[in-house]
Amino acid sequence: MLLCSAASLQQSNGNVQAEKIYNMKPPSLPNSLSRPNSVMKRKKTADGGIKKRDNDLHRLLFMPNGLPDGAELTYFIKGQKLLEGYKQGNGIVCCCCERELSPSQFEAHAGMAARRQPYRHIYTSNGLTLHDIALSLANGQCVTTGSSDDTCAVCGNAGDLLLCRECSQAFHPSCLNLEHLPEGEWRCPNCADEHGSSRKAVSGEASSTARPIVIRLTRVVKSPEFEIGGCVVCRGHDFSGSTFDDRTVILCDQCEKEFHVGCLRESGLCDLKEIPEDKWFCSDDCNRIHVALQSYVSSGVQIIPTVFANIIRRKYLEKGLLIDGATDCVQWRILSGKSRYSEHLPLLSSAAAIFRECFDPIVAKSGRDLIPVMVYGRNISGQEFGGMYCVVLIVRSVVVSAGLLRIFGREVAELPIVATSRKHQGKGYFQALFACIENLLSSLNVENLVLPAADEALSIWTKKFGFTKMSEQQLSKYQKELQLTIFKGTLMLEKKVDLIPE
Repeated sequence: MLLCSAASLQQSNGNVQAEKIYNMKPPSLPNSLSRPNSVMKRKKTADGGIKKRDNDLHRLLFMPNGLPDGAELTYFIKGQKLLEGYKQGNGIVCCCCERELSPSQFEAHAGMAARRQPYRHIYTSNGLTLHDIALSLANGQCVTTGSSDDTCAVCGNAGDLLLCRECSQAFHPSCLNLEHLPEGEWRCPNCADEHGSSRKAVSGEASSTARPIVIRLTRVVKSPEFEIGGCVVCRGHDFSGSTFDDRTVILCDQCEKEFHVGCLRESGLCDLKEIPEDKWFCSDDCNRIHVALQSYVSSGVQIIPTVFANIIRRKYLEKGLLIDGATDCVQWRILSGKSRYSEHLPLLSSAAAIFRECFDPIVAKSGRDLIPVMVYGRNISGQEFGGMYCVVLIVRSVVVSAGLLRIFGREVAELPIVATSRKHQGKGYFQALFACIENLLSSLNVENLVLPAADEALSIWTKKFGFTKMSEQQLSKYQKELQLTIFKGTLMLEKKVDLIPE
């Protein structure tokens, strides 16, 4: 699973936050998390005990390798939830006022300033306090945002990885001190211990790898620092809503850019006399792309090209899996929830289930789940997803991978979320699906592909798929014209779409 952000869902001009759960007593600290003799500074308390300095805890939690941006945080007292927020940069953003606060200020904002123990009362989504997390970080444990077969659970980097048959986490053999690759299906040390296995590492020593701390993230909208949208020609945001005149705004049905009717006429693009009854496109390219996409949608399943099937075949061979015709029945298909085709509904439902399985819940402030909104191409107040298409990879009639794609004309397309179901991860399906998407964009002469990437997926997108970090200038240009899907705590990546020969 990769968050395009894996992972990944929010638009740049809307407000979305993760689902709230109230009156929930935080679970006790798991036994697997040890309380080490930390090298952090200590100070004597009034009763002669030892207490970690808050500034040392802050240093561990808010440094780059500490708590990830977007981690859900909640202030609890006696099992009662008083305040919610999420970690961002060097502070905590409060969900009720959107201000960035220090942990002490967050505690005061919850009405508990007199307690002066923010790190022992601010909990993460898995029931650990900031104090617990800091102790574990000091003991060498890492923080992860979930299981992934694309990065090593120990070091966080990509490469040649072993996939655990139980938990779907991946590891570099060297990170587990394995001298030889195991044959057949393999369990990581943690899963082997849980199943009472007596199997040791090939080196002859039991691994001391600590189970990573799994943190759920709140995917929050990154609000732009400037006003977005408006007429592409004049950049004006004014419009005429009651009558048809020069300030009437019309949107392209493919790229979704806005135009004043008068600006279209003055620039020589189009001379509209009334609002078109059918679809309207701002250019021949947008018309051509729309017609081609609708043709793909109506034509049904497509057999993936042999070169893409070979990606899956190689993965099966690398992992010693039985192929048994696995690459002969792989198909891909473009779906449009907006078109409301009845035969699409089961496939769209399967895609939505994969996204829910692999990503944190994405809920609008109204409480509405945004994943089905995007999958089915719906529009809700302040957020428009009608231009989203769902691309799926199907093996023996089962959807194994899915991605959401929106094409903003010839210049750029976005891939805000793409994932493979956990039971089918590590088999090359994700790479095959991405190859199909890139091949589609190339056939449509789309020039650039952009996506939001979480930190844990950054290296895989840049090293394996050829993406680069988008400059602030380029991002600003896109945001002024397009409604890109952007997450807080992610980086926007881009790549040139490779032209694929016929």
